[in-house]
Amino acid sequence: MHLIESGGRGGVFNHTVEVAAGLVALGVDVVVHTADDCDAAPAAVRLCRCVSWHRASSSRVVRQARTSARYVVRTLPHLHRAIDPQDVVHIQGMFALTPELVSVARRRAATVVTSPHNTFVRSNAPGGGRALRSAIEGSDRVLVYSDADRRLLLDRGVPNVAQVPLVQWTPPADPARVRHWRAELDPDGGRLALLPGQVRSDKNPELFVQAMAGLPGWRGAVVGEDLGPGTQVDSLVAQTGAAVVTDYRYLDVDDFTALVAAADVVVAPYQIASQSGVLAVAARLGVPTAVAPCGGLGELATAVARDTSVEAVRDAIVAAYDTGAQPLDTADAAGRYLHEYTVAQESRTDGRTRVG
Repeated sequence: MHLIESGGRGGVFNHTVEVAAGLVALGVDVVVHTADDCDAAPAAVRLCRCVSWHRASSSRVVRQARTSARYVVRTLPHLHRAIDPQDVVHIQGMFALTPELVSVARRRAATVVTSPHNTFVRSNAPGGGRALRSAIEGSDRVLVYSDADRRLLLDRGVPNVAQVPLVQWTPPADPARVRHWRAELDPDGGRLALLPGQVRSDKNPELFVQAMAGLPGWRGAVVGEDLGPGTQVDSLVAQTGAAVVTDYRYLDVDDFTALVAAADVVVAPYQIASQSGVLAVAARLGVPTAVAPCGGLGELATAVARDTSVEAVRDAIVAAYDTGAQPLDTADAAGRYLHEYTVAQESRTDGRTRVG
C-alpha cells in the first residue's frame, strides 16, 4: 500500500499518517511517500522521504520551479520503481503534479485511489483545475470526507466515489503547552474562541473578528501561517477594538494540538469548504466547534450558523460553548479505508474481465 502525500506538513499530512497507522494496526504493509522535511508522525508509520521542497526562496515562482524540477527528476522515477501492479496507490491532496502522479501509478498498472480533500479549486492554486480533474477522472476510487462532497460528485456524474472518516493524527496535548497558549491568548481568564490554521481569505477571518467584537466576556485568537489577509485582519482588529490576538506562524503538530486544546470554541466561518481537519482535531480533543453553513463543515460541527452574517456566527459560537463537544466516532476508520481499497481493486479486476 502506497500513500502519497507530497507536502509533509499540515492537515493533509496528519490525516495521511493517521490512516497509515490504522492500516498498520490491521496488519497492512504501508509506506507513506512524503517530504524529506516532513512533520513528526506516529512511530508505527514507515515514511519514505522522497519529495524535496525548495522552501527557502522568498519568490513563489522560484520555489515552485525548483520543487517541480526535483519532483520530475527524482520523485516520479523513484515512485515508478517502487510501485508494483498488485499495489494500491492512494494519492492524498492535490498539487500541480497530481496528474503526473496518477500517470505513474497507471503506467505501473496499480490500483489508483485519490482523495483531493477539496472538490473546488482555490484561486491561488497553480494547475488546480488540471489536478482536480486528474484526481477525479484518473482514479479507480475517489474518497471524500463529507456527505456534501459525495453528493456533489455524484451529481457531477462521478460514479466511483465513497465517503470515509476524516481522521487526523492528534498526539496527546502537552499540559504545559496548553497552559502557555491559554495564558498568551486569554490572560484575563475569559472564554476563548479560536480561528486556527492557515490564515486565508476564503476562511473569512474578518467575519471572525467582527463576530468577536460583539461578544463581551470573550477573547478571540487568529493563529496560523498568514497566506495573505493578515494585514487586513490586524487593521480590522484595531478598527473595531475587538479583543482578538493574532499570531502568524506555522505550528508543528504538537504546538497545534496544544493550541486547539486551549480553546473553549474553535470557529470555522469559511466561505468555501469541503471539510476541515481542524474540526476533526477539535472533536478528538473534546473542544466544541462553530461553523458557517458551508460545504460539509456542519457534519462535524457542534453548532452551525443560520447564515454568514456577523450575528449568526456570534450566536453559533455561544451555542457551541453551551452545547459542548460532539463525539467523533472513528473506531473502525482504518477498516473503512481498507474496504474501499478492496472495492477499487475488485472494480479493476471486473473491468479487465469484461474487456477480455
